[in-house]
Amino acid sequence: MGEEDEEFAVVDHSLTSDGIIEEYYVKVNGKLITIPADEATILVSEQHGHGPKKKKEDEEDGDEEEAEGDE
Repeated sequence: MGEEDEEFAVVDHSLTSDGIIEEYYVKVNGKLITIPADEATILVSEQHGHGPKKKKEDEEDGDEEEAEGDE
């Protein structure tokens, strides 16, 4: 690490509540490294989607049954 022109494949990423990527997680020599999104240069982009994140409190309050009935 340390070279500005090194290339790595992204293993995962974090999202803000607005769906903006904050950090990328890359594996380097068997270790998971965090790269802030504003410091990364994207060379190849693969898009995918994320559904709305379930809130744990909703599941605990019994709203889970309501969601299942809406399908």
